[in-house]
Amino acid sequence: MAEIVRSPKSLGAVLRRKRQHLKLTQAEIGARAGIRQGTVSNVESGLETVKLRTVMDLLRALDLELTIQPRSKGSHDEIEDLF
Repeated sequence: MAEIVRSPKSLGAVLRRKRQHLKLTQAEIGARAGIRQGTVSNVESGLETVKLRTVMDLLRALDLELTIQPRSKGSHDEIEDLF
């Protein structure tokens, strides 16, 4: 299932959910990606200074890929309906 990511925090949440779905610890996915557990924690918490290479390594380790597409736009009323 595709997920919309618009901030480092939402990217971290998506990666955390995927890791948890796979029943892996931060240390285990870190070992697969070649990074420390603390770095996985930083990414999952939405730290904005994480290197792009680190994110790409985590995506690979989680068997995910990045897709770029135009931002979806909705009307103000449609956004209000979400809340």
